[in-house]
Amino acid sequence: MLPRRHILDIWEFAKEPRALKCMAAGSLIFDAVKYVNLGPHRDHVVDAIDCNEFIVYMYPDLRPNNRSLLFHVVSDLLGLLMYGIPKKRKASIESLEVIDYSNRNLSYPVIGVWNFLKCKVGKKRSTGQSVVDGFISKIRVEMDVLDRFPFVEEVFAASTKLVRQWAPCISRFYEKDKGEILDVYDRWLPGWGPGKTREEVLSMMLDRLALQSSRDYGIEIDKPALMNSILHEKQTNREENERFSRWYREGVTRLFEA
Repeated sequence: MLPRRHILDIWEFAKEPRALKCMAAGSLIFDAVKYVNLGPHRDHVVDAIDCNEFIVYMYPDLRPNNRSLLFHVVSDLLGLLMYGIPKKRKASIESLEVIDYSNRNLSYPVIGVWNFLKCKVGKKRSTGQSVVDGFISKIRVEMDVLDRFPFVEEVFAASTKLVRQWAPCISRFYEKDKGEILDVYDRWLPGWGPGKTREEVLSMMLDRLALQSSRDYGIEIDKPALMNSILHEKQTNREENERFSRWYREGVTRLFEA
């Protein structure tokens, strides 16, 4: 999912201000690494699971804020199920299903949550919806967060000051210099970060979608029409976000039941 939704993901289960900001910082720097490619690495979801385990043993001072990576995993898996799995992700997701996490000292049933959501959400997804349609729905979710949850922008801005707390473990996990990780975040932030109008945020997301849909799927989007639609169809955006929230809460609850 997109960064503002990830902050709302954390807020759903961790509303204490300091913890919320610290956990948001971890989620955001992890997304920055995804969007600014540092070289070949495994699937983003698998990385988040593995990094959570890495923190448990190597950086215990970050506990329990490392839960933000588990929230991140549930949100991203749900996003794939609701909005479509891009071709380049299919092999990684298939491999995720056969990894036996019970033999890796992990106490959270990530695969159980994936299978639960797949049975529930997969049956409700429209078979006629393309991956590009799914991307548009994700943008609608992000815009509803921007419109209805203004505190998310405040958390986004405040969390950037806490990113340095996460840099040592993220850099060690990816075997990159800490300065390089922070540079990645500094390059990612202007495009995605707070301080912009809703029109600017939406325009940036649609520019990125236009590039990706044309490059990966040979589909050209009508940016002006989409921009007008998403800006004015606030109820549609809200319904999409609330639908996502319902499934997300159910997924996280199941994750922590064990």
